[in-house]
Amino acid sequence: MKVTLSGHAKQRIKERFKIGNQTPEQWVENMLSKAMYCGVGVDDDGNESRVYSFRGASFFLAIKADVVKSVIPPRKSDRKRYRDAVTRVIAEELARVNDTISQQIESIQTFVDELIEEIEYLNDCLKRTRSLPKKLAIKGRIKAVEERVNELPEEAHELKRELTRYARGAAAYL
Repeated sequence: MKVTLSGHAKQRIKERFKIGNQTPEQWVENMLSKAMYCGVGVDDDGNESRVYSFRGASFFLAIKADVVKSVIPPRKSDRKRYRDAVTRVIAEELARVNDTISQQIESIQTFVDELIEEIEYLNDCLKRTRSLPKKLAIKGRIKAVEERVNELPEEAHELKRELTRYARGAAAYL
C-alpha cells in the first residue's frame, strides 16, 4: 500500500518507535504491507480513521485518502485484556469440544451395553433353534455383533486422542 505520512505521524514514529529521519516512509510501507485491517476507529483527535494493526502497532489512516495520520505503539494493558479475552474464548471452545466428545464416548458405552444384550438374546435364540440354516445365521450375527463390540473401544480411544489434539492446540495459544 503506497501511503504518505503526515508531519504528526513522522514525529510520532520517531518518538515512539525510534525510527531515523530517513526511513519512516519505508518502515510504514513495510508494516502496512503485513498489517491487518481492524475497521474504522477514532483517533486521538476524535476523528474517524481507518485502523490497521501489525505487531501491536496501530496505524490510523484518513478515511478517503491513503495518508497516515498517527501511529500508536502497543500498550501492555491492552495486550493483557485481549489475551484474557482470547484465553476465555479458547477455554469455552475447549470445554464445548470436551462436552461433545464426552457425550459421544457415553453413547458408545451405551451402544456397547445394547450390543452385549443383543448377543445374550441371540445366544438364547441359538439354544432354542433346531434348524441348521437358522443356527448358522444366528451364529453369523453373533460374530458380527462381537466384532462391532471389539471395535467400539478403539473408536472411543480415537475420540480421546482428538480431545488431546484440541488441548495441545489450545495450549499453543494459552
